[in-house]
Amino acid sequence: MKEVKHKEKEVKDAKEAKELLQPEANIGMIGHVDSGKTSLVRAITGVWTDTHSEELKRGISIRIGYADVDIYKCPKCRTEHYSIDKTCPNCKGKSEYLRTVSFVDAPGHETLMMTMLSGAILMDGAILVIAANEECPQPQTIEHIAAITINGVKNLIIAQNKIDLVSKEEALKNYKQIKDFLAKTPYKDAPIIPTAANLRGNLSYLLEAIEEYIPTPKYELNKPMKMFCVRSFDINRPGTKVKDLRGGVLGGSILQGKLNVGDKVEILPGMDNKKFLTEVRGISTSKGKIKTTRAGGLLAIETALDPSIASNDKFRGQIIAAPGLLNDSVKSIEFEFNQLDRTLINEDYTLVINEQIVLVIGAMPVVGIIKNIKGKNISCVLNHAMVVEKGQKIAISKRKSLKWRLIGYGIVK
Repeated sequence: MKEVKHKEKEVKDAKEAKELLQPEANIGMIGHVDSGKTSLVRAITGVWTDTHSEELKRGISIRIGYADVDIYKCPKCRTEHYSIDKTCPNCKGKSEYLRTVSFVDAPGHETLMMTMLSGAILMDGAILVIAANEECPQPQTIEHIAAITINGVKNLIIAQNKIDLVSKEEALKNYKQIKDFLAKTPYKDAPIIPTAANLRGNLSYLLEAIEEYIPTPKYELNKPMKMFCVRSFDINRPGTKVKDLRGGVLGGSILQGKLNVGDKVEILPGMDNKKFLTEVRGISTSKGKIKTTRAGGLLAIETALDPSIASNDKFRGQIIAAPGLLNDSVKSIEFEFNQLDRTLINEDYTLVINEQIVLVIGAMPVVGIIKNIKGKNISCVLNHAMVVEKGQKIAISKRKSLKWRLIGYGIVK
């Protein structure tokens, strides 16, 4: 694989180095349920992202999971020279730090497609996990490909997982199925890496592919700050004294601009159609607390909000932005509807007036009722206020056999 060079970081001491190791890119871990996405994240990062009690009980991802990892390269070894260790596992020599990336572990179950779509907005690239012991494609394999296509994700790697569970002949048959499927998508040239998550097999080659095929995006750091919130928490323990209470914590990824402790930010659309103005009291990454941050990777910000209103992901889907950057929220929108390629969804979904649909606007799902259709232009009334921008892409799902199916996207007019 070709050499990938990252901008060298000049640091004066360990403390400054720690502050610079903010994740540079968000990589989605997507694919059909039980293909091994969460196991692969754990194999790479050491973090099991399913932590919610219901996830542990059911054995599937329900919420979006997150984990960060540092990527290193041994300058001496010629094969299997990428790792997550400062010391090369092969020659025991010193490895060179390349960058830190964040993984966004998306649910694969069909009933959780709205959650997956909410996380897709953060992805700079993705790893599509396909189980080698199953036919390809599976239903959510198709929908997840459609989701990242809608969100403009251009960089994709295929992890042909569970390769340890099949024979050579079965692996090659599955490989051909993957190639035939990808030929119908924008990702026909995506690399395919055989992996065995539970045995940590071929992780070096997967990390090498990440470095080659999913580069750090060029972020617009000079623009006013805008961030999507995908998790929110009350981090106070029961019984904490009032004087020791800490404000609500919002987790997500900055899309543009920079953020500093002490900055004022707006949270839109807020609650009951009322936006919030609050102060940033702390910023944290997996490396620890920092005083300033910028677009790229996943982070959490501590605010001056009452922690009770931030508990249990109540701010999921909200936009955090520099004051005055975004328009006020609206309860009706008009968009140009574009149906997904029928080679992906195999059906023609017709929309009709007064039909309920689900729109994922940014990182927030919202129910809409169609009020007017004129050609490709559709007008919708939303069940709660949303912040939208002209030209913004929104994912659209329609109910089919008691399930919501991703059928296309709209471009806000």
